[in-house]
Formats: sequence, C-alpha cells, structure tokens
Amino acid sequence: MQKIVIVDRTKPQNEMVSVIEGLITGELPFEVRNSIEATLSSLQQTLNTSPRYDIVRANQRLTGGMFGQVFPNPLDWYTVERLCDEYKADAVLALENFNSDFVTTDREQLVKKTVGEGKNAQTVEVQGIYIEGVANVSAGFRLYDPFQRSIVDQQRFQKTNTWSAEAETKTQALALLIAKADATRIVGELAGAGYASKIAPMYVDVNRGFFPKSKTHPAVAKGARYAEVDQWEKAIQIWESGISTADEKTGGMLLYNIAVGYEVLGSLDLAKEWAGRAYTEFDLKKARNYVRILDQEIQNANLINKQMSRY
Repeated sequence: MQKIVIVDRTKPQNEMVSVIEGLITGELPFEVRNSIEATLSSLQQTLNTSPRYDIVRANQRLTGGMFGQVFPNPLDWYTVERLCDEYKADAVLALENFNSDFVTTDREQLVKKTVGEGKNAQTVEVQGIYIEGVANVSAGFRLYDPFQRSIVDQQRFQKTNTWSAEAETKTQALALLIAKADATRIVGELAGAGYASKIAPMYVDVNRGFFPKSKTHPAVAKGARYAEVDQWEKAIQIWESGISTADEKTGGMLLYNIAVGYEVLGSLDLAKEWAGRAYTEFDLKKARNYVRILDQEIQNANLINKQMSRY
C-alpha cells in the first residue's frame, strides 16, 4: 500500500432515529458531526506527517453508525474497489462508527478567592463548587485491502480527557468549564492522531543530554561548544583528542559525549560502541543505561527500514 483514501462511514441509516437517540443520550447530532470531522482531519493530518503513505480524503459520506457502539457489516468489495479506482488509491481507511460523551460531576469544597483591591488584595478560602468534566470518544476504524480482499486492521480507538473548574457557585463553575462541543472535538483529534500513529511510522522528538564541562579537562567544554552550534563532527574530533590525557571521570564524560554525537549523526552502532566503552573502561553508570536505550533505538531503526523498504 502506498496511497490510502480516508472515508467517513458514520452516516446514520435512519436520520430521525439518530436524532432521537442523540437527544436521549445528550449528544446533539451537530456536536457529534463536529467531533467526527475533527477525528478525520486529525487522522489525515497526522498520516500526512509520515513518509510512509500518500493520503487522500473521499468526498462521500457512507452509511455506518454515528452513535454506534458496534461495527457495522464491512463494506462490500465493489464499493472498496470503486473508491480505490476513483481516488487512485491502494486501500480504504474507513471511520466505521463513532460515539462521544461528556459527563460532569461536582462537589462542594473550599475554593480560593481574591478579595480587596490593589495593595489590600488578599486570597482567602470560601465554600464553593469544584466541577469536573470528562470527555470520551470511541472511534471504530477499518483498513481495507482490495487486492487481497482482506480487512488489514479493525480497531475501536478510545480516548479520554478531563477538565476541571472551581467557583463559588455551580453556575459560575460551569461557565469556567470547557464547553462540551470543544471537549469532544479535542478528544476526537486525539483519537484520530492516535490511530494514525498505530498504522504508520511517525517522526518523534528525542532528547539527549551530554556533559558540558569538566573541572579537570578543557576538551569537554570545547567540544560541547561545537555541539551546541550543531558542528558534531568537530565536537567528536575534539572529544577524541582529549581521551589520552583525561582522568577516569573525565574520560567517561568524553566517551559518553562522543556516543551522543554519533547518535545525532545517525550512526547508532558507533554510538553504542562508544557508550559501551564509557561504561566498561571508565565505569560511567549513566553509559550503561544509554547502551540499553541505543539497543532499543537500533531495533526501532531496523523495523522502520523494513516498513519503508517496499515503499
């Protein structure tokens, strides 16, 4: 698969029944539609950040389940193949059903209040209301492969988030709490992005620290200055030059920094080798943990290479 078409399959089979069900559950159809749109937009945008797939969004909205908790029958293969032909895609990713809710609870407790003005202002505690709102979204996805005529993946993806507010009265607390429509929209975005991260490799930020200076050897700080301006090759060269004249503690720092430099440059095997030396030759405990992290990074790199090789 190289190109995937995303389709919304949450159109109710019976609009009137759906409206009545929404009124009973407190989910207004327009609020759910906004959450669905947020979920699909987040799904598409997140998948577009991955180098793995080309993504296109279908204009059609197919019948499925807006308030459904159970997956509908799978799309027939004629429909799947028609969508792939129309959008020149290799697979269909359908949002098959969708459900959201927002529940609030409240309790009495002491809340802080500012009284007075200017220099006379002070914070006091008064009896008030603490209110909490919990938004939950359940989104069911299916990924169809028309060439193998198989459902590659089927999963209900759930996300929950909590907001809170406090005030002297319940009315004031509710006014400060996030709106229901905004809460379910935000959680819908989390669900879409979460599912996208499941089916496609994503770029992530990784933070690494290194030793900026040593009390006994200037090479640590000098190399660190080059690293801070992204001249890692020069930094590694300086750190290597200081190893022969370094004491045990500083030697471990230098080797550790070299390992970080090689990881930044993409040479994970060299990074692991230098981190291992920092532990075995200079007993730097931090380097032992770094080796374990690099082992996982090497496994991840092998996996991503396998995932991207066919692409």
